[in-house]
Amino acid sequence: MNSPDIAEAAFARAWSVYLLIHSGIDENDARRASLLRFIRQRCMAGETDTELLAVEGLKYLKSLEGLQED
Repeated sequence: MNSPDIAEAAFARAWSVYLLIHSGIDENDARRASLLRFIRQRCMAGETDTELLAVEGLKYLKSLEGLQED
């Protein structure tokens, strides 16, 4: 699997899980673009494990929640 495919697979997994957990969030929420950008950056940095990228993506989204509460 090449990097764009890895990034897309990780993004799709992380975003679908996030939407399942947070049912009130719109599918096209601004966090979607942030997540995709984050995962692509991690891929470009050399990460190739799709599952790890998805988990890191979910952690990233969780960190954004903390910022919104402030």
